[in-house]
Amino acid sequence: MPVHIGKKIREEVYKQNLSITGFAKKISRSRNVVYDIFERESVDTDLLNKIGKILNCDFFSLYSAQKEYSQGGVKHFFAREPEVTYLKQEEELKYLREQNQLLYGEVAYLKKIVALLEKTKPAKTKKK
Repeated sequence: MPVHIGKKIREEVYKQNLSITGFAKKISRSRNVVYDIFERESVDTDLLNKIGKILNCDFFSLYSAQKEYSQGGVKHFFAREPEVTYLKQEEELKYLREQNQLLYGEVAYLKKIVALLEKTKPAKTKKK
């Protein structure tokens, strides 16, 4: 059965107890347009994306869950920004390397302390 996206949006708006006026302001539309969206079987992808962000819902997944798409051999696309991801990973890796070096220094320092403590530890005397 095809997805009636307007009904799904309406359900989510009501579930989250949002006023129509408040929701309309968040998506920069009038109340009349919001009621029109509720009646639509399809919604422009940019608008659907904006609505999804505001309601914290992935409405696009409703389409991919349809039987026609759930069959094997369907190509899936994953949106990501590789240069941003790699940059973050590189920064994190650099940070972890720095932390690792600091920890090596700390371990060496603690080993020296232990060695000094062992040298200055008084010998146990035997009780008679």
